[in-house]
Amino acid sequence: MDQIRIVIAERDQSFRKNLREMLTMAGYQVIGEAEDGITALKMVRSLQPDIVLAAANLPALNGLELTRIIEESRLAAFVLMVDYGDKDRFYKPGERTSIPIIIKPFDDVYLYSILQYSYAAFCKMADLESDIRRLKEDLETRKLIEKAKGVLMKARGISEEEAFKKIQHQSMNKRTTMKKIAEAIITAHEVSNI
Repeated sequence: MDQIRIVIAERDQSFRKNLREMLTMAGYQVIGEAEDGITALKMVRSLQPDIVLAAANLPALNGLELTRIIEESRLAAFVLMVDYGDKDRFYKPGERTSIPIIIKPFDDVYLYSILQYSYAAFCKMADLESDIRRLKEDLETRKLIEKAKGVLMKARGISEEEAFKKIQHQSMNKRTTMKKIAEAIITAHEVSNI
């Protein structure tokens, strides 16, 4: 298994150093460190980490804003680190939130657990979004093929099965997708009706 790549965004240099050592010893790869949110965002966009571990109290762009940008853009998994004194601002029991929060101070086992969970959830979401895109594309292709079959059936007076076989045959002969053949049939029909 590949190492999970992490960017740490934390203003406290000694805490960042401790996190880096803790994560490295656990088998994670720390690929970048930032002390403010703007630098962290630039780093995330250029390095494309698997996980961003960000403190809530970052200067320039706070951790909450940073994680929202990362989430909306689907750049990486993330975990927001919140100081114990600020926990009530970010964590309300029973509230639904998509931001995984870890309250400082925390132990290494808890950190590893939330990192793994956050990364697994991110990967699952990415897979689901990929499936949705593929299903939408499949549906669009089916609609185009249905429309092209209708054009062929009407223009040539053939059955639906024959129209489908013609599209399929052209696809194999031209070594292209049935979607492209269907689009060509529809375009040719529209041009001839002008």
